[in-house]
Amino acid sequence: MRDFVYSLLIGGALCLGATQGAYAGAGDPNDPDRLADKLQDRGYRYIQVDAGHYPGPQAFACKGNTHFQIDFDTAGNIADVDPIGDCTARSGPKNVRVQAPFVDVQVGSGVRVRAPFVDLNIR
Repeated sequence: MRDFVYSLLIGGALCLGATQGAYAGAGDPNDPDRLADKLQDRGYRYIQVDAGHYPGPQAFACKGNTHFQIDFDTAGNIADVDPIGDCTARSGPKNVRVQAPFVDVQVGSGVRVRAPFVDLNIR
């Protein structure tokens, strides 16, 4: 009887440990793979996730013929979707524009980089 109780306790502890490990791996709502799957389920393709963006992750993806910038909140929900360029079925995004504080980069029929004291236009 004593061996049965020990076996039951050890088996219960192992089962509880395995269950907690499974929940720990599935707990991050901002996991890049989970966010990419969420976007793919909504019909997006050519998905790139930037998990280091603050306050929540940011993604770039195509849907139809439009390239989008998608912002997520800290809970992993889509907070904002902005069109930023065009996409083609074969090659993905084109005519991309990225704006950051004091910098503006446009890629399309050429490359244009604008920053303080810089306006570079390559065609």
